[in-house]
Amino acid sequence: MKRKTIFRWTILMLIPILFLGQNILTGISSKVNAKKSSDIVTITEGTNIAVAVSPDHSQLVMDLQGVLWILPMTGGTAKAITDTYVDPSFPDWSPDGKRIAFQSYQGGNYHIWSMNPDGSDMRQLTFGKYDDREPSYSPDGSKIAFSSDRGGSYDIWVLDLATNELKAWTNTTSEEYQPTWSPDGSEIAYIDGKQLKAVDVAGNIRTVVTEELGKISNPSWSPEAKDIAYVVKDGLQSNLKISGKQVTSNEDVFPFPVEWLSTNEIAYTADGHIKTRKLDQEKAETIPFRADISLSLQEYQSKEHDFDSKKQKDVKGIVAPKLSPNGKQVAFVALNDLWLLDVGKGKPRQLTDDSYMELDPTWSPDGKQIAYSSDKEGTEDIYLLNLASGKKQRLTTSDSAEFAAAWSPDGEKVAYQDENGKTYTVDISTGGTKQVIESLNLPGPPTWGPDSKTIALAAIKTYSNRFREGTNQIFIVNTETGTKNFVDPIPFKSLSNRNNSGPIWSPDGKQMAFIIESQLWVMAVDKSGQPKGEPRLLSDEIADSPSWSRDSNTLMYLSKGDLKLISINGGPSQTVPFTLKWRPQLPSGKKVIHVGRLWDGVSTELKENVDITLQGNRIVDIQPHKKEHKGKVIDASELTVIPGLWDTHIHQQLNQSHYGSRQGRQLLSFGVTSTVSMGDYAYRAIEDREAIESRNRIAPRYFASSELIEGSRVYYSNMRPTTSLEAVKREVERAGSLEVDLLKTYVRLPNDHQDYVINKAHEMGVPAFSHYFFPAMAFGQDGISHLTATQRLGFSRTVSPSGYAYEDVVKLTGESGMSVTSTLSLSANMLGFYPKIISDPRIEKLYTAWQYRSIRGMYEAALTKDQKRVAKYVAILKDMIDAGGVVINGTDSPLVPIGFSTHAELMAMTQYGMTPYEALRTATYYPAKKMGVEEDLGTIEPGKIADLVFVKGNPLQDIKDTVNVQMVMKDGKVYSIDDIIAPFNK
Repeated sequence: MKRKTIFRWTILMLIPILFLGQNILTGISSKVNAKKSSDIVTITEGTNIAVAVSPDHSQLVMDLQGVLWILPMTGGTAKAITDTYVDPSFPDWSPDGKRIAFQSYQGGNYHIWSMNPDGSDMRQLTFGKYDDREPSYSPDGSKIAFSSDRGGSYDIWVLDLATNELKAWTNTTSEEYQPTWSPDGSEIAYIDGKQLKAVDVAGNIRTVVTEELGKISNPSWSPEAKDIAYVVKDGLQSNLKISGKQVTSNEDVFPFPVEWLSTNEIAYTADGHIKTRKLDQEKAETIPFRADISLSLQEYQSKEHDFDSKKQKDVKGIVAPKLSPNGKQVAFVALNDLWLLDVGKGKPRQLTDDSYMELDPTWSPDGKQIAYSSDKEGTEDIYLLNLASGKKQRLTTSDSAEFAAAWSPDGEKVAYQDENGKTYTVDISTGGTKQVIESLNLPGPPTWGPDSKTIALAAIKTYSNRFREGTNQIFIVNTETGTKNFVDPIPFKSLSNRNNSGPIWSPDGKQMAFIIESQLWVMAVDKSGQPKGEPRLLSDEIADSPSWSRDSNTLMYLSKGDLKLISINGGPSQTVPFTLKWRPQLPSGKKVIHVGRLWDGVSTELKENVDITLQGNRIVDIQPHKKEHKGKVIDASELTVIPGLWDTHIHQQLNQSHYGSRQGRQLLSFGVTSTVSMGDYAYRAIEDREAIESRNRIAPRYFASSELIEGSRVYYSNMRPTTSLEAVKREVERAGSLEVDLLKTYVRLPNDHQDYVINKAHEMGVPAFSHYFFPAMAFGQDGISHLTATQRLGFSRTVSPSGYAYEDVVKLTGESGMSVTSTLSLSANMLGFYPKIISDPRIEKLYTAWQYRSIRGMYEAALTKDQKRVAKYVAILKDMIDAGGVVINGTDSPLVPIGFSTHAELMAMTQYGMTPYEALRTATYYPAKKMGVEEDLGTIEPGKIADLVFVKGNPLQDIKDTVNVQMVMKDGKVYSIDDIIAPFNK
């Protein structure tokens, strides 16, 4: 197996002994061995750096890439005073100069900490499961004001340092944050929407400033309380204002409070630098700094990908297994079809056998029928299957997607959901439908209470409107009265996802089962679903997809690919034996492709009139064209052939229930032959991979992941929340047992846990990705999955408010080898550059009606949208490439249009600075290299797999020609566009 290189980097001049007593190294695994070399990278500019000035104006503390540094006020070499696990930000110096307060995420929530200016004697000052942010010392140093969501929304709180007493100074339903004290300590100014307000100790609130345009943030009072400074971001311009008067222009002001050096002089950060400015002068002065960072080149062993095997393999992708009411059978989805297993017999029988996508089997109460979804009539509909006769009945017929079926206990109704997150019921006898629950953000599937009137499901409950994160809780709705409420089984913990972690109501209505931190729990409930006692842990095993037997005494669940049965009355689980195999399907024999023009993914020029000879799925030769060949010849003499395109950021299972078997075809029709998951429902992802490789599903090659491994708060339904290292270990073990191709962490995972996941990924031989640039780079992370995106901080460390990245980001990207995925989230704007897309048969025929309406709306909006942000982001990516960095093409589908968005990324890149060659390499060679498969994929060369795209035109001259796909070859098998569209060309 090939060895894959990574970088780990350490900050010079750390004081490591100072942090040993802070419990921030607990549970961290040993580092990857095999250090090869070390380089020092000197940084003199920072992106979104912040500073606080010592009271005597002799020193600065600087936040650079999530590490606090000390340097003289006159500038010079910075010295790190925190390590990579502390995760500090928003430093504030005490009035006596003896302490520095800051917010820190160590431990999994933001809390207020303080330390000596040299980094010693670090102390935690606030505690609990809520977030405490943005500390500000009172003028006498006796108190610290901060913002916190512990009251249900962000309010301003004050900590008395002598007594540790906490007091809320505001208590409203709006979001109040970023406090700053008045010089006499009588008021605290803070941000509330578009207004800057002030509150006194009695709770009296007054409005100080209102900014109707732009986002206002980060106030700071002048020494004599005459003025107040703040930052206003309006579009791509970020400026500093003082009491309504704009102070800066043509500067990229960073989103942090200014430091008042006198009534006429301030210190602030902008344009990558620390600056000072006298308010009666136009020009600011720069305080130079230097931070030296050591990069260490290391290696890990890449996972073996056997693309040529035809051996049988055990099925691991078991989706939505449901135990029959009598406990004797299991219905489930695997290999793109519906299956039925007789418990104890071992070999399941196939209930469906077609190219369409079956989903979500559910048993009738009498066990005689199964309801499920299939898109064989164009979109996912609910069908009923009579097991005795084999007769199938279509129950729903709308143009929407209907999935997540659940049969009511009285046998009269089936509940289901649609692509908008709404929940409905359909009457089995009449076919009449009724919406019973409003649109929710990716809710879990419904489960019925014993009265056939009440439905429970997993839904997110957010902490505040300032940040979107919350916990997955049980949402209960009476479908007749409309009453609804959340049930939080274990406060501050989430159901493990909103797809297959429950809740599942027992048939007798007395229990609910659910998964928390990958373990199976049961909880006694009354007939309305309200808890009657504390949840009870049923098994220490890793668990997913619980379902009940009719007697309500037995639960079945998945554990690392195995089906398990367990009694709720105690005792060990039992494995349900079953044997289901699949075999990779590969072409055989020799064929020749006569190519008019070839871009091999390596050369900067096209080759003319060549023959590509294939044996099976591999390229064996590329030679000048000969007129005669023995065997099959594919005529592409009027076309240009390029390597198969990659989408390296996709959540393939997030909306797969919405799109069904269309999704893979949509991607393939636009020349995407490989996709890389950046977080998906694990069992669905493995089922997808197995269905694709067995050719039971037509779709690109798929590099699968499990859910995004997350901290204590979540947003999307495909996240796996954790609150301890033990829980993180279970998630990594679960992912490893399913043989995923990468690990993805999300934004609320603490740094020490992220380090653990990255190390374990490399032990598994797979890459690790996240939203974070640093300190993820320090831990050996392989890639950042966006140039900039959601962060727990509320600001980015890679892109400034005005859309720039400075030397720290560009230089470290170039030196480290960590890739950056493009995900130009505004690439939908590029629809305006390609009006043909609206009438493209792939869009008209292959996309659902609501997808088409969405794309058309995006196109019309794009005609009037400003492209400046896209241009600036592309400029950053180009700077990274010029510095020797790696950029890979990814879209974040399905959050943007599937398939075409790969081309929108390429169009944006070439429109704003990259050459077509550079852009195409981000979607061909570099993704293959990042995934450790460049010996097999990414270019067109002898020995490589035949993943090819046949287009009209010359993409090296006009990138828009990549959209003109006429045929696609994946793994040596060719598909015409007509072939791909055919099942839905009705």
